[in-house]
Amino acid sequence: MNRGLTFAVAAGAALLMAGCGGGSNPSAPTLSTVASVNAASTAPSAGPSSGFNNFVVFGDSLSDDGAYTLAAVGVYASVPFLGTLPYSAGGQFTVNGASTGNWTGVLAQNLGLSLAPNVVGYTTSGVTAYLTPTGTTTTLSSATCAFNTAPSGSPKNCTDFAQGGSMVANSDGIGHSTGALTYPVTQQLQNYLGEFGSFNSSQLVSVLAGNNDIFTALSGVQTAESQGVAQSTAVAQAQATVAVAADQLAGVVKSILGNGGRYVVVYTLPDSSLSPFGQSLAGGTTCDNKNPQTACYLLSNLVQVFNQRLLNDLQGQPVKMIDGFALLNQEVASPASFGFTNVTTPWCDLSHVNNTSLLCNVNTPATAYGASTSNLGSWLFADAVHPTPAGYQVIANATLAELRSFGWVS
Repeated sequence: MNRGLTFAVAAGAALLMAGCGGGSNPSAPTLSTVASVNAASTAPSAGPSSGFNNFVVFGDSLSDDGAYTLAAVGVYASVPFLGTLPYSAGGQFTVNGASTGNWTGVLAQNLGLSLAPNVVGYTTSGVTAYLTPTGTTTTLSSATCAFNTAPSGSPKNCTDFAQGGSMVANSDGIGHSTGALTYPVTQQLQNYLGEFGSFNSSQLVSVLAGNNDIFTALSGVQTAESQGVAQSTAVAQAQATVAVAADQLAGVVKSILGNGGRYVVVYTLPDSSLSPFGQSLAGGTTCDNKNPQTACYLLSNLVQVFNQRLLNDLQGQPVKMIDGFALLNQEVASPASFGFTNVTTPWCDLSHVNNTSLLCNVNTPATAYGASTSNLGSWLFADAVHPTPAGYQVIANATLAELRSFGWVS
């Protein structure tokens, strides 16, 4: 990507497009906010009378509780993994083997629930293997709910449908060509409905997705430029692509509502320009996302275009929003208030774990950069984009606080 050119003109146009749906009305658009969506929401003002009895999760690696554990087993074990999740050597996109893992599992525990991935699978040498309670199989129909550990008489807890690399509607997600399932969120919803039929008024449903659509669109700008496409055109195409993805995600949310979902929380995306990946886009370890001449500025803008379009689409819907964008900004701006001493460096030794926290565990710290088991709880990032367990704990805490503010939990 040619970072010497400005992205400002196209970025401003896209934000206006996101606000008014691309129309030609000359008046300034009214842009929805997290606060305005929540204020207008007709979602319930009180939680289920007996509390939530189930947690349903849709999304990507930020909500994945172990869908690719078999990939980690293939690296760390000589025989197929049999037992219960989580697998301490790897499988979640964080530092595996710590006392806690992904925020979804932490939140489930806070609500007195258990949570497991709906499908655990990975493709190796062209063959997709799925995990079952007793081994592995190549038959998907016999592999769902491999780790249903909910108490007898309770709803199945294998309701985390999120998968690392998943996009909103494109099945060819990040990592798909090398074995990841990457069911898009649209398929995740259909898989849920095919298995469970509908949602009910005792479920909490979370939707957090779109990150991989943005990363793919960002990469597409560079590819388009290399093929001779003008930068302004390439940027506009990327912005239009992420806006469509936001529309598609809003469609998923509306389908959840139309199929009985009552307690639905949707997250704005964190500003990934603040992650180690985003900060590396200037060729070093820092990048000014306020400078229109930098690639991280474009990355930040794509996140904001997506978030704005999603908020506009969900204005007036019976959902509640949680502001992931603001949360990460707060963590980076005031790390000490969250207990962090490092919000810039991956804790994992990326050279040892194939550049992804999926294979990272408490025995693979980046010692060359000062990471150790003793400071795991004070570092924000596990790898270039994913949080440590401490980072996920912040998301779980913030979500629980918001659920209380909505009146959904006490």
